[in-house]
Amino acid sequence: MAVFAVHFVYRWLVVTEHPLLETFNGWKIWIWFSVPMWYGLTWICTGYILSAPNEHTSRFIKDNVKEIFDLEFDEYVYLGPFLYEKTDNGTIDVHIVPFIGLGIISGTIVSSIIIVLVFGILCYQKINKLVATTAASAKLIKLQRQLFYALVIQTLVPFILMHIPAAIMFAFVFLDIDLGVYSAVVSMTIAIYPAVDPIPTLVIVENYRKTIIRYLKLDCVKRSSVAVATSTTEARSAKASDPVPS
Repeated sequence: MAVFAVHFVYRWLVVTEHPLLETFNGWKIWIWFSVPMWYGLTWICTGYILSAPNEHTSRFIKDNVKEIFDLEFDEYVYLGPFLYEKTDNGTIDVHIVPFIGLGIISGTIVSSIIIVLVFGILCYQKINKLVATTAASAKLIKLQRQLFYALVIQTLVPFILMHIPAAIMFAFVFLDIDLGVYSAVVSMTIAIYPAVDPIPTLVIVENYRKTIIRYLKLDCVKRSSVAVATSTTEARSAKASDPVPS
């Protein structure tokens, strides 16, 4: 998610030709590369320090893991926040430390959403303005409009596949609602995002689309030619192997 946020900042810098675009050249680019690393370090520290295994969490998940995955407690390790614990007298104890940890992780997700929204809207406005005011050829205006539509769809894809599922999962954790096996949906949607992300650009931008179609047609023609040649060769071989009548 942090990489995606940096990606949108870079898009805005390119569209506006901002002086900070120079920071993506030379050694300064490592400053941008460090942003996802800091996000990752935050998640690691939060997981190992604020959401580390403890007696309360182990007691809570032990039976669930045994029932769902048929694993004994000594056969796996875990990290995760356990926020609410129901005591024998009916009261609910709130564990503050994992609550803080989950809040920090939620903050990283929210910050990524805000960055994407802000710079996505700025890119939208800038590209829309360029399309409306550019006194250029119809071909260039058409290309700019295609890139604009691709940007809009590429903004929606991560929200649908990453931010919204993650936000829903964390919301259910805060509300003390167990999603069970459905929580794995988040991992699956995040995993397929890199494969889905370039598709809008490849489909919307005409040059890319025509190239792909042309390549697929050539590939089909080649396959057909090979199949015909193979069939012809087999037919000739079969004819040559037929016995000659005496």
